[in-house]
Formats: sequence, structure tokens, C-alpha cells
Amino acid sequence: MAASKALPAISTIAGAVLRTKEGAEVLANTLWQSQPLAVLILRRPGCVLCRDEAQKLWARKAEFDQLGVGLACVVHEWIPREIEAFSPAFWPGPLYHDTSKSFYAALNGGTPLRGSVLGLLNPWGSVWQRIRAASKNVKEHNVRGEGLIMGGAMIIRRSGGGDGGEGSVAWMHVESEIGFVADPDAMLCAAREVAEAGNTQQG
Repeated sequence: MAASKALPAISTIAGAVLRTKEGAEVLANTLWQSQPLAVLILRRPGCVLCRDEAQKLWARKAEFDQLGVGLACVVHEWIPREIEAFSPAFWPGPLYHDTSKSFYAALNGGTPLRGSVLGLLNPWGSVWQRIRAASKNVKEHNVRGEGLIMGGAMIIRRSGGGDGGEGSVAWMHVESEIGFVADPDAMLCAAREVAEAGNTQQG
């Protein structure tokens, strides 16, 4: 399900400085220079919902590879112990610290979206339904770190793909409620549309 918010301009994230696990710094726009990119914008590495989301998306990597679409994950908070527990166990792929929270701000029109704990107060509500479902797949998790800066996902068109050379955001999902994560099938569908459009332009 795509979010109802308007898609952000690529300029809101292109210049973001991302830091790798090894401490190197890269500009975000280098990640989609050679191919389209699917980005998981993670709320919190230790969260049971986020870990389940990450491993389910990574399980579809071969399908993204077939489309020629890369996979990456960004986090807004870098707690070494939490990162080590999250990657590679739940996300073996490229992982970056979005030091300026640019991707998180882009999801919400310029300011990171802060979630509400109210959903956690109702044990019969949708948030706890998601937690119980995710707990069947993820046995180790914790509550350490900032968990109310909401995440989401994006599909980004490749630079130079007929859109002025900078790439563009083709699809976006916003975690409007804790655990309301992007459906991997929806991400793959959006990635397929981007890949097919790119092949048509190249042809």
C-alpha cells in the first residue's frame, strides 16, 4: 500500500550523508546511480516489528535482483550493540546511518514523523496484533533506542533514467502507525514498474 502523502522531491534525500558500518561516508545519490533502489527506512533495529519487516524484505532479494533493483536499509540512530544484533542476522545487506534523518523527514514533508504510544495501550488493537504476529518469526528483540521516529520505504528511479539525471522517488510507504510496515509484494510491484519503464526508455 502506498502512502497517501505526496512523493518527495529527490533533492530532499540526494545530498544526505550516509555512514556505513565501517565508518565511511557516502552521498545518498550514489546509491541509485547504476540501478533503481529499494530503501527500507527502519524505525528501530531492536524492534520485533522492524526485525520481522527487514528479514521478510531481504528474503525477496533474489526477486529484486532479477529486476535489477538494489536493496538498502537506513537507520536514524546508530547504537553499535543494536546494529551488531540487527545486521547481519536480520539484514545482511547494505546498511547506512542516515545522520541527518533526511529519509525520515522526506517521508513526512520535511520533518520526521513521530508516532504515538497510544496504540501500545490497547492490547486488542492493531499494533499488538502486529506485534504478536511478528513475535512468531522473531524471538530476540528489545525496547532499546528511539522508537517513535517513524520509518517507511521508498523505491527510487535510477539516476539518468530520463528524469533529468538525478533519479526520482517512484513510490513511498509511510509507517503511519507503529508496525504499519511496507508490504514486500507492494514494493516488488513498484520496483517492477520502475524496472520495466527503465527498460522501455533504454530500448
